[in-house]
Amino acid sequence: MRSAMPVSKIIFAIGFASLIIGLAHAIRPLLALEQASCPDQSAGEKPEDCPWAGAARTLIAEAEAGRTVSPALQTLLPRLYAQIKTDGEKPELKDLWGQSINFDENAKGIIVHPGIIQSLAELFGVPAPQGESRVVHAGMEHTYGYLFSILKTPYGFKRARWVQGEIEEGFNLPLGTLGPTPAEGSLFMNVTTFIGTIAFRTEANEFQVIRKATRNAAREIRRMKFSELKPIRLEERVEAANANGKVRTVKLFTDFVPFLNQANPKGNTHLLIYTVKDPFHHSAQLISAFPVQTGFVQRAIQPSNLGKGRPIITRYNAFVEGLSGSTKTGERKVTSGMEIPQL
Repeated sequence: MRSAMPVSKIIFAIGFASLIIGLAHAIRPLLALEQASCPDQSAGEKPEDCPWAGAARTLIAEAEAGRTVSPALQTLLPRLYAQIKTDGEKPELKDLWGQSINFDENAKGIIVHPGIIQSLAELFGVPAPQGESRVVHAGMEHTYGYLFSILKTPYGFKRARWVQGEIEEGFNLPLGTLGPTPAEGSLFMNVTTFIGTIAFRTEANEFQVIRKATRNAAREIRRMKFSELKPIRLEERVEAANANGKVRTVKLFTDFVPFLNQANPKGNTHLLIYTVKDPFHHSAQLISAFPVQTGFVQRAIQPSNLGKGRPIITRYNAFVEGLSGSTKTGERKVTSGMEIPQL
């Protein structure tokens, strides 16, 4: 005859079952809240903003209640949570990105709630802002952080570039390749691979990092014929000093990459990629990427804006020590014809 289960094991089993039931009850309201609040049409949201905008509001509520955001993020978006942790274990790719300011000058507001930034930084393995600082890792904020931004800018929501599919369509990539849930790779890896291959075409060391460290990126990106792309580069050079007064030459690169497939002539026609080359920190580092219209490109490269003695500032929320927050005199020129090597 089978012996009875010891009382201690019965108590443990009951306790464990109670814990699971308790977690399920705690998770259910979070999921219901996230689903019920997205899209918020009064805020101008569209179906593609979901579940990210709804999750963002839930995470903000958690942060403002004094709770750590990570458990709620893992509950609401377990696949994305795992992506962020995995990408955090790729220091060679994280080093290819510079620093960004968590504040939008056009909308005059914080881009991503500080509580979300804090948890993302911990998961991603990068320093979180301290005190009143708003300086964050650009790659973390401009990919995963932007998914959780509820700030409406004059150009729309920051996440639009990764959820609308416009960039993929423009470069004949499968929908979602540069999105938050790609079939292969991850949002951060695929974006870094795609824009890094273009931006680092003139930087041998950084290009080799891209070539070696992104072998698990989406195959559609790695097989892409980058030589077909014809980017135009706006290059800015300026002298800037660090906190110790040491002066160096900083270069700011803005690449305008024409879409291969311009389905909507009234819509965006180019991908803008912004890169900083600062010898105090790194040879070259990515800052941001987003689609723009032809008129935007034409205004940026018009001859009257080029030459020496031009006012130079950092753009697109980039942070460069001794330069951001000020205007300095420097040189601006346009170059083209630099072929992109194949991965």
